[in-house]
Amino acid sequence: MGNNIENEEWREEAPTLSGLQKSGDFSVPLNYFEELSANIQAKAALENLKAIANENAFEVPDGYFDQMRSDILAKTQAPSRIIKLWHSNLLKYASAACFVLVAGLGVYFNQEQPQQAVNYADIATEQMLFDIDEDVIIEHIEGANSVSQQVTADQADLENYILTNFSTTELTAEY
Repeated sequence: MGNNIENEEWREEAPTLSGLQKSGDFSVPLNYFEELSANIQAKAALENLKAIANENAFEVPDGYFDQMRSDILAKTQAPSRIIKLWHSNLLKYASAACFVLVAGLGVYFNQEQPQQAVNYADIATEQMLFDIDEDVIIEHIEGANSVSQQVTADQADLENYILTNFSTTELTAEY
């Protein structure tokens, strides 16, 4: 009787399917039965191919290693041909002429040009001309046109003494 009471309690707690809605009949995809036999045969063929591949997966054809060395040598060995670098005398002379020409041009363009001697007196004179004011030049030209001075021997000696004993910077400096 104890078992019977437990069974009754279970039935009261168990869900019932009577509350669910009925959805109708089961449906099958379109063309299911027409394609069923083809799908089954394709799966069977695929399983047969996998079985065959697993049986012969790492087998080497008979005589493979016997012929392998001769096949590799036949494919890699080409007929040897000797090509001479200096096959004619003309090429030797032409390359020697090119070398001499390039070396000669290098020497010609890299020669040092002789430097001209620097005349510092000319540079000082030119610098002194740049330092003279324009007004002084204008006065000198106007004075030379109006009166011509006669240079005496005493004045020439004085000018020579000044030019030999004083530098151009001392002569042009204003005090």
